[in-house]
Amino acid sequence: MLRLLLSLFALSACTALSIADETGEPDPNRLDWLTGCWQSESGDTREVWSASEDGYYFGYAVSLQDGAVVFFEQMRIDPSAMPVFNAYPAGQGPSAFPAVELEANSVTFANAAHDYPQKIRYTRDGEALNAVISLIDDSGPGTFNYVRCDAP
Repeated sequence: MLRLLLSLFALSACTALSIADETGEPDPNRLDWLTGCWQSESGDTREVWSASEDGYYFGYAVSLQDGAVVFFEQMRIDPSAMPVFNAYPAGQGPSAFPAVELEANSVTFANAAHDYPQKIRYTRDGEALNAVISLIDDSGPGTFNYVRCDAP
């Protein structure tokens, strides 16, 4: 049992080190795994995220139908001990979603006062990026599975 506890402690320490720099301060670039161009396998949905600008990430998402944009959203992640996702759907906003969970390859943002979504979770799995939006209790999920693409 002691070995299991020590192993779990060591694993959590490795995860914590991966999101902090050598001074113990949060690494402003700890969400770099999110950057790049991502699209659904059908090509109907795309998200593009910039490289970190001292902890700021800028992005946009588009939904296409017959090659035409039917929805767009601008996004910004602000640096903080727990980063803040700001959404501007159709140019309106921002709606702020502070991070509530942050790991080496995933982040969950939440805002229970927002209508929908109230929770946004990104997870990087190898060369795939997965996003799930939902209500705060995880009901009404919308799932987006992305693969790498070339930025337009």
